[in-house]
Amino acid sequence: MRVSLLSVSVVTAIFSSSAVFAANTSVSTSHSSLPITKEAMQYESDLDQANARLEEYEVAIDTLKDQETRDQKAIDDLRYAKKYYQEINGLPMFSFLGGPAYTPEQGLLVAVGGLYSFKTDRSQPELQRSSVSAFVIGNYVDSEVGYGVRANHNLYWNNNDIQFNGNWTAGTQGKHYWGIGYDAAQDFEFGDVTQYEATVNNYQGNLIYRIAGNWFAGPALKVNYFSPTSEPDSALLDENFNKFKDKPFTWGIGGSIQYDSRDVAVNAWSGSLFRTEVLAFSEALGSQAEYQKLDVEYRKFHSFVEGRVLAVLAHYQQAFGDIPYYDMPEIGGANSMRGYYQGQYRDKVAAEVTAEYRHTFRRDSGVLSNHGMTAWAGVGSIGDSVEDLSGHAILSYGVGYRYELQPRMNIRLDLGMGRHGAAFYFNFTEAF
Repeated sequence: MRVSLLSVSVVTAIFSSSAVFAANTSVSTSHSSLPITKEAMQYESDLDQANARLEEYEVAIDTLKDQETRDQKAIDDLRYAKKYYQEINGLPMFSFLGGPAYTPEQGLLVAVGGLYSFKTDRSQPELQRSSVSAFVIGNYVDSEVGYGVRANHNLYWNNNDIQFNGNWTAGTQGKHYWGIGYDAAQDFEFGDVTQYEATVNNYQGNLIYRIAGNWFAGPALKVNYFSPTSEPDSALLDENFNKFKDKPFTWGIGGSIQYDSRDVAVNAWSGSLFRTEVLAFSEALGSQAEYQKLDVEYRKFHSFVEGRVLAVLAHYQQAFGDIPYYDMPEIGGANSMRGYYQGQYRDKVAAEVTAEYRHTFRRDSGVLSNHGMTAWAGVGSIGDSVEDLSGHAILSYGVGYRYELQPRMNIRLDLGMGRHGAAFYFNFTEAF
């Protein structure tokens, strides 16, 4: 079994200013003037008044915490109310996470970072909350010190008519390389023979505008810098690795069109997403390789009742031209075929279908709690062409735990299993 670190690290300490739900409709006699259910809360158009009421919640929580006879349930109720008062009034929230962790490929590590969410216009009730998350990571393995930065942004303006989503990864970290193709993924055991180190600085972003109804379109950008500082034994005779190990930079521009009817993009309970993106990487524009990439995905979400959701993902990727190993379509990792190391299965074509059941537990009063679980199963395949996908199927399945750190923004801890073993993942938001 291996523990995997992808966009954020597993941490052992979680600190949040608003992370507990409530069950009752009253707290205590001295604080009964503060509404603690979502139904009883109102939007305050005056920002100063909204902040003043938020401060009342904070004072009430501190007062209860200082009492000789500590009423933990009342404190929890007020924390619940504070969080949803912030949500209803479009007030910003910040949650800090940090602590040590361990992964076989990266050794002992420490990660520090947080999640900040806000509304770009708090007067628009249907506007989704924008969010920015970032982590700084340091690790020590095989007498070497590594470092990294992981960041994501999801920004929304003008009643969701304008959306800017992206992620950034940078640093020097341990990696693993098996080669290209289905057969190469079986040739080497995960370990010293596949391990190497690389300096990475990658960004991928997408800016879309509403065209009509739920249809959006806009430009897309991807920048890759991937430079190995050591070479794994598994790559000694690998033609693609040797060709591109000294050509670390590619960048591509293109566009995407999508239909998006999801209620909340980062954790949908209903609706669907259909997205098609095309990127062109040109040597004429400074890229060190000439190729094109097609990315098509479909996501569907169905709620049986509130807090019980079936989510389905179908994802297809294909590359054309002289594509380097470090930007090939791949399956595996925190968001795709969990249970497989990201990049173990890579080739010019990759496809997967995954179905996941998401269950949020309820408190005694019947309201949704912070806690939930998931179970999923998926099938994926890679190949040099579409015809090669048949006969190359691999299976992924697993279970996970969810904790709502901020409204509809979960921390997830997943245990994924596949052909080669199992892997743990810890991340913000859902896999899809």
